[in-house]
Amino acid sequence: MKKNYILLILIFIASQRMFAQTYSASNFTLISQLDPEPSANTSGDKYSACWGWTQVNKNKEYAIACSQSGTYWIDITNPSTPTVSAYRAGALSNCTWRETKTYQNFCYVISDDGGANRFQIFDMQYLPDSVHKVHDKDSIFERGHALWIDGSKMYIASVTSTNNSFASLVVYSLANPALPLKLRELDQDYSFINHVHDSYVRKDTIFASCGNQGLYVYTLTPANHFSQVGSLTSYANSGYNHSSALTPNGQTLVFMDEVPTGLPIKVANASNVSNIQVLATINQFPQTTPHNPFVVSNQYCFVSSYQDGTQLFDISNPSSPFLAGYFDTYPQAGGNNNTWPTNNGYEGQWGCYPFFPSKTIFALDQKNGIFLLKTALYQNPAVTAGYTVPASSCVNSTIQITNTSSGATNYSWTAIGGTISNSTLTNVTVNFTSAGIKTITLLASNPSNSAVLTQTIFVAANTLVAPISSTNSACSTCSTGIIKVSVSGGTAPYTYSWSPGGATTSSLTNRTPGCYTVTIKDANTCVTKTNTCISFFTDLKDISELDSKLKIYPNPAQSFFNLEFPHTPFSYTVYTKLGEIVSQGKSYTSSLKVDLTDFVKGLYLLELKSGDEKISRKIIVE
Repeated sequence: MKKNYILLILIFIASQRMFAQTYSASNFTLISQLDPEPSANTSGDKYSACWGWTQVNKNKEYAIACSQSGTYWIDITNPSTPTVSAYRAGALSNCTWRETKTYQNFCYVISDDGGANRFQIFDMQYLPDSVHKVHDKDSIFERGHALWIDGSKMYIASVTSTNNSFASLVVYSLANPALPLKLRELDQDYSFINHVHDSYVRKDTIFASCGNQGLYVYTLTPANHFSQVGSLTSYANSGYNHSSALTPNGQTLVFMDEVPTGLPIKVANASNVSNIQVLATINQFPQTTPHNPFVVSNQYCFVSSYQDGTQLFDISNPSSPFLAGYFDTYPQAGGNNNTWPTNNGYEGQWGCYPFFPSKTIFALDQKNGIFLLKTALYQNPAVTAGYTVPASSCVNSTIQITNTSSGATNYSWTAIGGTISNSTLTNVTVNFTSAGIKTITLLASNPSNSAVLTQTIFVAANTLVAPISSTNSACSTCSTGIIKVSVSGGTAPYTYSWSPGGATTSSLTNRTPGCYTVTIKDANTCVTKTNTCISFFTDLKDISELDSKLKIYPNPAQSFFNLEFPHTPFSYTVYTKLGEIVSQGKSYTSSLKVDLTDFVKGLYLLELKSGDEKISRKIIVE
């Protein structure tokens, strides 16, 4: 107990001494520093790869640091006072390589150091109290160089099993997270790949960094077979293709070549994975050796560069990336003190993890340990205001505005002479009540930065006129009706939409009796609607003298209508617009009341017969 207490005091003193060290930085702030690993390996290094995990149900964040002897879980929920929550020893100590990733509440740890190594799985749900080891065996595999998790699949690069068999890349199912199941080896489909150093996978598309063979892109098919969809084997400043990362929009790929030292970062167009094109290269210093990229947005990529620490690159214009900030975790050498050891250019920072919800950046230096950093650029990035608006619209039309801004968290819309649905929403609708050239302005901002964009839109007056004419059908079920609409005013071309039926022409032919509505829109989105009804003829002829003596009221009607007709006796029939009989009778008096109680709303045809003559009229029931 006394020995452990003394050890903790020594670690604390060492960490405080390191915290007092001056580190070169731009646009980064050091929050805290920790160095829990007490001893170094034979190369003088303590740490290797790192990752992070957020415990959602307890609202906690953990930095996971791989060391030469094992794995540390550090509670960084309060980044100014980080605390070690758990430590688990690896199968071997004195390791150079140890890597980790997480899935759900499980942590997967691999090592590629020779000897009786093992694959480890830990259950983290019990943090901050402890982690539980659920697998520490070589039964799945013994060694692996790097791993990536995409969805419920785990990809291990350069896998060695206990019988010394080797696979360049293996994918495992995590359907049972505590016991991964092998699905496929890349060698089964592409045996020419000698070695995969690392992989980046998104939605079963694998960017495989294959060392001196270059970069290869595969997809994992639904049948769990690898299918090559692209490659990049020849490019300027190529070397040992080491690792890569992709922007959220899938357009830009950032990748590194680790050997020889001093090869720059490559920024490439990956919108077509079958034809990846390097657009630019960049390095903080000519001798800087980038190690691993971590893309957090379409704008920013964090890079761990051995002797030059954490760097933040703005890749929003992939043809012209630039260094936006840095924090050098390795002051012993590198560009910030212009000291470049010739014997080992691979000292310093191995990796970082910038994906915490809090935006705390966790960087792990091989010698100097854990760094917790902040940058206002990532907290509140630069803002670009953007939105799409049509070139023209119409008075009283609803205009949909789509926001394309970047880096903003707040929006304020204004439209002079217009009404906005909600001026603080990301996407809005605008309505103008008068014609003319109108302006729409967006102020996009975050707590530190803002940008303004104003665009104009032509709003046209609605001058559309659309008279409509129709020709009745030959009978109640005949498809011989015709409707024509003639449009004037507005701005051509015009579009038509008929209901019912969905026709898009200016006229309708071969129509059965019924009512039809057409919506007409011009090039400025001005709209007018008009309708008409097609009736039908019978084989009887209307008599104008009788027609003048017929009275129907009220029309439109609701629950009844009255008939006054002096030529008695007469018979009557009421038809639907489709020719179905819904009421009929005979009257020997000159007045009659027809009950409409059971009629649905719509158009009906009333037919009167007196002797061998007839009259037909339209009745509307409201």
